[in-house]
Amino acid sequence: MQPGTARWAPLAMIVLFVLSAALSMRGDQTPAATGVDAPATVFSATRAATVLARVLGDEQPHPTGSAANAQVRDRIVAELARIGVQAQVQRRFACGGSTCATVENIVARIPGESAEQAVLLAAHYDSVGAGPGASDDGAGVATLIESARALLAGPPLARDVWLLASDGEELGLIGAEAFVREPEFARIATVINLEARGTRGASLLIETQPGNAQIIAAMRRALPRASGSSLDYEIYRSLPNDTDFSVFRREGREGLNFAWAEGAARYHTPLDNLAHLDRGSLQHHGDNALSMTRELAGRAPGAAAVADGGAAQDAVFFNVFGATFAAWPVALNPFLLALGLVLWLALAVRLVRRGSRPAALASASIAVLALLAVLAGLGWGLYALLQALGAMPAMWTAQGPLLVTAFVALALPAMLLGGYVVQRWRGPPALALATLLPFAIVAAAAVAAMPGASYLGLLPLLAAGLCAHLVPGRAVLWSGVAAVVAAGLWFPYAVDSYAAIGHPGLTATTLLSGVIVLPLLPALLSLGRAAGALALAGLAVAFACAMLALARPAFDADVPRPANLLYAGDSDSARLYLQPRATMPVGFMRQAGFADVSRPVTAWLGWGHPGAAGPALSAPTLQVESDSLRDGRRQIAVRVSSTRAATEGGLMVPGDIDVASIRVQGQALAPSRWHAEQTRWRRIAIVRLPPEGAVFEFEIAPGREIELFGYDRSAGIPAEMAGALRERDAVAMPIHGGDSTVAWQRIDVAEAPQAQN
Repeated sequence: MQPGTARWAPLAMIVLFVLSAALSMRGDQTPAATGVDAPATVFSATRAATVLARVLGDEQPHPTGSAANAQVRDRIVAELARIGVQAQVQRRFACGGSTCATVENIVARIPGESAEQAVLLAAHYDSVGAGPGASDDGAGVATLIESARALLAGPPLARDVWLLASDGEELGLIGAEAFVREPEFARIATVINLEARGTRGASLLIETQPGNAQIIAAMRRALPRASGSSLDYEIYRSLPNDTDFSVFRREGREGLNFAWAEGAARYHTPLDNLAHLDRGSLQHHGDNALSMTRELAGRAPGAAAVADGGAAQDAVFFNVFGATFAAWPVALNPFLLALGLVLWLALAVRLVRRGSRPAALASASIAVLALLAVLAGLGWGLYALLQALGAMPAMWTAQGPLLVTAFVALALPAMLLGGYVVQRWRGPPALALATLLPFAIVAAAAVAAMPGASYLGLLPLLAAGLCAHLVPGRAVLWSGVAAVVAAGLWFPYAVDSYAAIGHPGLTATTLLSGVIVLPLLPALLSLGRAAGALALAGLAVAFACAMLALARPAFDADVPRPANLLYAGDSDSARLYLQPRATMPVGFMRQAGFADVSRPVTAWLGWGHPGAAGPALSAPTLQVESDSLRDGRRQIAVRVSSTRAATEGGLMVPGDIDVASIRVQGQALAPSRWHAEQTRWRRIAIVRLPPEGAVFEFEIAPGREIELFGYDRSAGIPAEMAGALRERDAVAMPIHGGDSTVAWQRIDVAEAPQAQN
């Protein structure tokens, strides 16, 4: 044991570390569902679930433009009328970033004392083609209706509350794009949006907007135990995700975007149904929506922002043990970083004065960084090995908890062995100081490039630094304090990396777990032989869980194997393709008649495993409506019509076409982050394709010859392919847009403009 260290200190730090990690998961817990006998002013998940069951009816998929979606629309209007809210249906033609449609938004108002600076409570009611959308986003719609009922049961609010059940979100936020052009939107000051990317989990705050300090302060008042953090917001911004809130934020509205994200294996599948919807998640959604609506709509219009101009500032915010919500202005980050670095460097000076050699401190720091690099390699190696052995046949599988446990446990023996070597080589004080270096690096990098993540590095660094200057001779204590703080902040992200992004997140699980354990090493190593036993136990747990993950079936009744069927071709020939998002069972491909090798369906339609040929498809018709020169640019209009009454039609144009020049039925596409993406082909689509077809317009440079593909798409596959459908349904189920039939036609546009037709 290190001289000067009380015998109780290592055990105390270890116990506090475990307790901190356990309590950190409370932020992901959901409240118990409230029953139907709850007071009228309270949100009840039981009441909301009953509403949702009536809205979804037979739980059929209801994508935009379908008869099923029209039925869901009418049921939502009826449910609002049941609670005394008269809604209107706004039928509008609008475009998202690549798809246009006639959407039917459901809009209603709960009057307040003032119509100005109103609050919008929003969710979308359309589903994808593969599933009924009970969580995504039926739960949001049910939350909206139950929240409206509770608001009406209470006293009038200072501001109007608008309700929006939007259509066309799954097609590309089309309903939101339509609503922001309505006169009602001009009165909206704040938006509360409700979403889901799974079937359970805490209702997390995943997104706000730049200058969010004021609304975060309002959330801390209304939701003292809110889930989510500014790191979640930073992660969300970096991922290719969009919701209706993206449109409202682009239009300058402040707000809060709540969503849950566990049970992602069922997302956009037939298992996104009422049976898999977690009532606790629904309750959490409702608590968040109702409390925040009352908080925001309860403020008088024109109420002054905080005196220090907080409305223009960003905030760092995070949940603490599920018990409170902490925040500070981003402007404080540089000062906190400077304080943390000064404390850390001053600690190094004090250690040198106490006998440590500068070379030992520096080399120990380098060794710790090398240890983390080795740990990352071990995590990647285990991931590659398990993947090669077949333990990860899809992004999410039924053995997810076993895999997470294996990758967490792997960090313990690796860190103990590496820490033992560094401590024997450079001494306990050098090791303890070096364990703080990763937090200093994270803090500096985050303050510079990702301010919302800064608390992950700043708080362990500051806590250890302050403690170290009180008891500089007790490295077990001050490094242990850093470990306790890190466990409370980092552990949920280590465990939830898999839930967030699937199996690729497991490598991050091992690395993050290692960073958390790192400052606890002085305490662990002071246990002597017990530390060796812990290392062996960690190795045994990692090995056992990995073996169990290999032995357990990857899919079950709650975790489906995703795979779509695509029937594609033209008037000459057509073929069935399997487009799996998981490894298919041995023998399935041969038995179902699919090739083992995936091939391009077309240059623009993705890849698939070819199956049986079938009847030719009646291809869409393409007609050049106009082709002329104007202001030095060549303007082309092409009409696409479906000869088989398909619900969707579109045009594939070269990827370098100026997106700003594209028009669908005379309407421009909405701004989108995807427009900057380099691609060979760009898809432009319209849902609810009119019988006479739709006109697509775009511009190209004069003197250029191009090829175009017109296509139409319908749900399902021909009856002649029913055998393959039954084979697929026995082992897998559709996902996202589901099974479909696509027919296409190709035309060439010559270098010179054609005479107008």
